[in-house]
Amino acid sequence: MFHMCWTSNKDDKVHYIQQMGYWYVVDECSNEVIRERGGSGTLSNCCSVEPVINCHFKDKPSIQRCDDSPNRDQNGKKFWPSE
Repeated sequence: MFHMCWTSNKDDKVHYIQQMGYWYVVDECSNEVIRERGGSGTLSNCCSVEPVINCHFKDKPSIQRCDDSPNRDQNGKKFWPSE
């Protein structure tokens, strides 16, 4: 389990979890889809065996380089060092 209590909103929490490689919900399953299907047994279609990794910010920790992503903080520095 990985908890993001230090982030200011839910969108940032999801972005950071996706960027770190801890997200296992396929893109087709938005919060609305999950709420609609809740308890119906079809939620298993929303889970991925492999992490769903998406880059969002180049100045935040990530499991892979996110050099093409914008900074989250105004004067943020790249998380990954230059090659």
